[in-house]
Amino acid sequence: MDDITGLKPSSPMQLDIKCTNSTDHGSDADGFNGFMAGINLADLVQLACLENRERKLLVLAGHCSGQIFFRKGEVVHCVTDKLKGEDAFYEMMSWEKGTFKFVDGTTNEHSVEIPWNFLLMEALRIKDEKRAELGKEKGLNTRVLIVDDSRFFVSRLRDFLEGQLGAAIAGEASNGREALEQLSSFTPDLITLDINMPVMAGDVALKHIMIKSPAPVVLVSNFNERHAGKIMEFLRLGAVDFVAKPMGDQPWQLFIDRLGQIVKNAHKFQVKNIRRARNPKPMPYKRSPGMPAEKMIVVLGGHGGLLEIQKILPGIDLNDRCGLLVFQQMCPLFARPAADYLAPFCGYSVKELGSGAPLLSNQAWISAVDRGWRIKSDESGAGIYSTDEGASKDFDMCAVLEALSGIYSRDLAVVVLSGADSSIVEGLQHVIMADGKIMVQRPESSLCPSPLEEIATMELASHLMLPEEMSPQLTSWISEGF
Repeated sequence: MDDITGLKPSSPMQLDIKCTNSTDHGSDADGFNGFMAGINLADLVQLACLENRERKLLVLAGHCSGQIFFRKGEVVHCVTDKLKGEDAFYEMMSWEKGTFKFVDGTTNEHSVEIPWNFLLMEALRIKDEKRAELGKEKGLNTRVLIVDDSRFFVSRLRDFLEGQLGAAIAGEASNGREALEQLSSFTPDLITLDINMPVMAGDVALKHIMIKSPAPVVLVSNFNERHAGKIMEFLRLGAVDFVAKPMGDQPWQLFIDRLGQIVKNAHKFQVKNIRRARNPKPMPYKRSPGMPAEKMIVVLGGHGGLLEIQKILPGIDLNDRCGLLVFQQMCPLFARPAADYLAPFCGYSVKELGSGAPLLSNQAWISAVDRGWRIKSDESGAGIYSTDEGASKDFDMCAVLEALSGIYSRDLAVVVLSGADSSIVEGLQHVIMADGKIMVQRPESSLCPSPLEEIATMELASHLMLPEEMSPQLTSWISEGF
């Protein structure tokens, strides 16, 4: 088979395309050369047929390769490594990523008889059937309503959700008003909501959704730090999470992985359990970070945790004695803006966790769970360090809890919130053995209760409490003990 220019796809669901206009012998021809990302094979077939020239399309997808021949505006022959004719065409249309090359080329074979437009329709029908079967095999088939005014992004998001995540697209809306009209007739398992849209913006739409048609809503939007307050407001109103759209050269795979976790857990979300957080009020005073912390509070949160953190942190008085660590499952880009947003409402310092951070009284550190951390301690106090330069870069909460238990023993309190990973059980056992305290959010008040139910069933919790009850209890523990 002819050589195909090798390019690494930037998206697992689209073709990254280097367009070349050459002959079979590799000589240069008149025309344009260039690179385009985010086009699928169906678009290329349509382009070639409308061009009405004799062409050959060479496609490479992983270890698979194929050729499509065009003549007089029709597909006349198609071949892959194992198939020929229409079956080969249908197989190629099912490929999700790869590279291609257009060259001048003719063939005497005529293995395809169906007009190109009907051929494409049949290929897409077969592809949809395969996607549906994929969803059944994964046990997902999460029905998603996409609300976004960017047609390009909606197209890519649709491909990701259906092709890679096994979800089903229940509907698409370009603004909040269209979304509400659709929600009057059905309730999806998940809604992806852009923040900035015409006609009806995301915040107005979210308020109506939570009142009229409660459903899990994940914010999928462009991000810069100026949006932090608005995003926290959305989360306070009941949005389950925030996922930043990839910008520029940022890899789409990180976006897919993050969104995939939400899609996977969407059927576990209990929107009826959500209690909105009150409007926060700026704190009139703030204690400065002081001496090494005598006591330590660790807050662990997953899906729904950012809402509960807004209820808990402003009400805690660290009282010149206690430090605070927050590990929250969230978009890594959002850790610093979230800390900056919370800081004015807390009577102590709140910052994003960085390597080498000292564990001081009146100091809260906030981190996503996208990197590994280790605790170090000496006679001058304890600190927390990134493991990015070490052997393990993965977040190991059990190791962190074990280390903190060794330092603080009975002066360690762990707060477990909505959606926290139940794999932390071993770490919680270290806390119990050191006579530390474990405070677990009541599952019936949680967006994602199943991990909390597992922890409660194992009788690891010292206290089962509503988030609104935790701040006064923690403040009392800091000054007097439980």
